[in-house]
Amino acid sequence: MTARKTDRTAMTDLLSADGRIVQLCRTQETALGLAPGAATGAPWSLIYPLEAREQLTAALAAPAPGPHVVALDLRRADGAMMAVSAVIERVEHPEHGTCLDLTKWPAGSTLDEVAHLAEANEILTSILATSDDAGWCMEWADPVDLSAPEQEIIRQVFENGPRWRFCNGAMARLYRTPEGEDFNARPVHETFPRTEENEAFVRGLVRASFDINAQPSRDLRYDGVYIEVENDVRGHIRGNRLYRMWGTVRDVSKHARRAAVLRDEIDTLEAILAALPDAVLVVDRAGHVLRANLAAEELLGLSSETLPARELGDLIEMHLPLSQLFTAADAQMPGHPNRIFAVAVCRPDAALRAEMTARPLRLRETDFLVLSLRARIGTAGAGGGAPRVARLRAEG
Repeated sequence: MTARKTDRTAMTDLLSADGRIVQLCRTQETALGLAPGAATGAPWSLIYPLEAREQLTAALAAPAPGPHVVALDLRRADGAMMAVSAVIERVEHPEHGTCLDLTKWPAGSTLDEVAHLAEANEILTSILATSDDAGWCMEWADPVDLSAPEQEIIRQVFENGPRWRFCNGAMARLYRTPEGEDFNARPVHETFPRTEENEAFVRGLVRASFDINAQPSRDLRYDGVYIEVENDVRGHIRGNRLYRMWGTVRDVSKHARRAAVLRDEIDTLEAILAALPDAVLVVDRAGHVLRANLAAEELLGLSSETLPARELGDLIEMHLPLSQLFTAADAQMPGHPNRIFAVAVCRPDAALRAEMTARPLRLRETDFLVLSLRARIGTAGAGGGAPRVARLRAEG
């Protein structure tokens, strides 16, 4: 501080927290066209315009006392503005209490770039801090050696002194940080423990060169609840060293629970469909077999691997074309008995007679038929009463 104030080009002043100028150096008085001592006791507004006063107020309220480097304007006695770069530090004065100690240089000095960088950093930090997206940045006391084997890289990610460089308020809320605690000061392992799921998360990052979207992980909130999250992650890598990584995180626990419920429901429906005693086929208007249950595989003498690749016309024969079968199924009156169609089942080893019913099904704007078949005693050609049949094919 002393070295700064002995610089002959530097302008210094001391401002009290109640908005008064406590002291103004002679260099600054001359630069602003003020008489010696004329500014002492005057309000800030004498030499600082509104925008500059807002910057000074922010420095008084900042968590850290400084020094802060900013670019601001001074008002000369003739009303003209003078652009300067300033170093601001909050100090305690024995007589005036909390004050701001400022050292300024005219714009064009080497401090300008520092001031502009500090302003850019403040803007970006403010944007991230107020974002509704949970944002985070993690860095390591010892950079992670990415030239090591994969499992060693994973170990280093968890053990090379990881710490939070920056996490915003949304991040603290997502992880239910205890009241009054600073999430950034908490150990990383409390919310990102070394678990099998999180090792898989890091493995995915390694294989993607720490540039990945929607990477899942399983994190631990401060209330003791595990949550399923997705991360968009980027890494800062120099040479073969990972210095930090950052990204945004989304809580997808609700979606994961819903997906688990749906998977359970699907498994239940699959088990019920497989256990039906009647053969069930689902076909589209082109005659493609989309689904078949276990009873259908047994009736048709085909395996689950080969059945979906077959056409309906290769599997059964009947006197009604497929398009008319769709029409007949659509005309079925609710509550009335199903119409029964006599068909021949074309097995590789023999032809069987069967009774078939059909019901329409519409999924995702597409028409399907659900066919239920039950075998009859005897072959399709046995007895004089067997109906004449034709292959069931789609009409083009």
